[in-house]
Amino acid sequence: MSFNDKLRNKLENTLSEEKLDFLPKGYQIVGSILLIKLDKHLIKNRKLIGRKILEILLYIKTVCLIKEIKGSIRKPNIEVIAGIRNTQTMNKEHGCKFLLDVSDIMWSQGNKNEKIRLMKMVKAKETIVDMFSGIGYFSIILTKYCDPAKIYAIDINSKAIEYLRRNAWLNNVENKIEVLQGDCREFTQLLENTADRIIMGYLFDTEKYLPYAFKIAKKSTFIHFHRSVKEREIDKIKERIIKIGTKNKVKVKVLRITKVKSYAPKIWHVVYDLRINKNR
Repeated sequence: MSFNDKLRNKLENTLSEEKLDFLPKGYQIVGSILLIKLDKHLIKNRKLIGRKILEILLYIKTVCLIKEIKGSIRKPNIEVIAGIRNTQTMNKEHGCKFLLDVSDIMWSQGNKNEKIRLMKMVKAKETIVDMFSGIGYFSIILTKYCDPAKIYAIDINSKAIEYLRRNAWLNNVENKIEVLQGDCREFTQLLENTADRIIMGYLFDTEKYLPYAFKIAKKSTFIHFHRSVKEREIDKIKERIIKIGTKNKVKVKVLRITKVKSYAPKIWHVVYDLRINKNR
């Protein structure tokens, strides 16, 4: 029986048939916290729905309603609707521990396979720059399993940086990760000609950061360029990336285009694997 069917059975004597049809079919679990979105018709019943979810999923300690995601740092606006009023949790992925507060930080479950794919590409002793590191989604895992020389992990979000430092310590990789707080563009001079590999894990207008990535790159470097892209514009973004390279006297070869997950109807989270060579 599906989650929706179980929830419907729990609420069939309480909610109208019309409201039952609006019950959610999916959810996200981060550690011991369940995150859910509700249709506007169910908002008045959110706490009741939260309590019933706890009855269905006994291992969940807290149920949170996602109201919206705000700003360039993608800060969640959530409400605890059932269970323990604690939004900090420990999530485990690929044998790594990630401490985070879901009221401050988003966790993208859809990136799990992308991390595996990246782990297979990274070579030992590479110097890696993670330009949008968050709490260490990529940096922690790559440091633990790929033996890089060093990873420079950058993020503008002070809360993300706080958890990044703690997660590096929790996973015993703090000695190989240098944490830098601020806009990644501010570190261009510091990191000029440093990176064997660059991760650009930001989804919106990512190409405006490409000239800075080129400066951070060594003469020959791999770049993993993430972008939210409409289905019909995937090739258009590829051409745009190549043109930005030409403008900056950098030869860009697109090695592979990977659809990570559906972001919205006909919009994809896409990763462009690039091999760049500087002409100067």
